[in-house]
Amino acid sequence: QCSSTCAGGFQRRVVVCQDENGYTANNCDEKSKPMEQRSCESGPCPQWAYGSWGECTKPCGAGTRTRLVVCQR
Repeated sequence: QCSSTCAGGFQRRVVVCQDENGYTANNCDEKSKPMEQRSCESGPCPQWAYGSWGECTKPCGAGTRTRLVVCQR
């Protein structure tokens, strides 16, 4: 499986040299060995999108300010 559900992941597999009977062998050509790792991704990672802060609810004291915050893919 890919190590990430979005950008920057990788996949790994085991590559071994075997003879015709499936036993471990040592005479495989190292230059023809298939890759054991490759990059993978399923698009960009989600990120937060946010708007500007609104006005304070009070002119003094403990007021609050709010803004719109949305998770976007």
